[in-house]
Order: sequence, then C-alpha cells, then structure tokens
Amino acid sequence: MKVMKRDLLALAAAAAVIVVLIMVTVREKAKPVPADEKHRAFYEAMEKGGDRIEVERACITCHHSQAIPLPKKHPPKEQCLICHKLNKTKQ
Repeated sequence: MKVMKRDLLALAAAAAVIVVLIMVTVREKAKPVPADEKHRAFYEAMEKGGDRIEVERACITCHHSQAIPLPKKHPPKEQCLICHKLNKTKQ
C-alpha cells in the first residue's frame, strides 16, 4: 500500500487537533479560591452542602469595582466556582 501526500497531511492535521485539545484541557486557567480567613465562610458553606449559586452571590460583596476589583480581562460572570476551584487542603 502506497502512502500518499494527502494521507500524511491528514495524519498531521489529526495530530495537530489532538495536541491542541490536550493543551487546552490540561492548562489550568483560573487561580483557586484562597484558603484564608476571608474565604473561610465559602469553604464552610460548601462543606455543609450549600448551593454553589447561593455561595457565589456572596463573592460580589468584596469583588466589585471598588473593594477588590476583578482584573480588566476577567469575564463578566458571577459564576465564580465554575472556574475558581476550592482548595482540597484548606488552612
């Protein structure tokens, strides 16, 4: 069976797609929620089985335009715990 140029191109394209998918899924983009005193209430609420949406509503009390502003490139969402994960080992 003869390997043609188009076969090699198709194989290279498939390999490129796989590499890009692996790079996107492995890379962690968001910082975890700090395990400090300020965020302790969030950890406790989630440990007690709190609703993620309810817990996230409290984030805006500190992370708004004046107190602790979000970075300029931050997405305009209040779905904090989707990207920012709670640390497994808290302090």
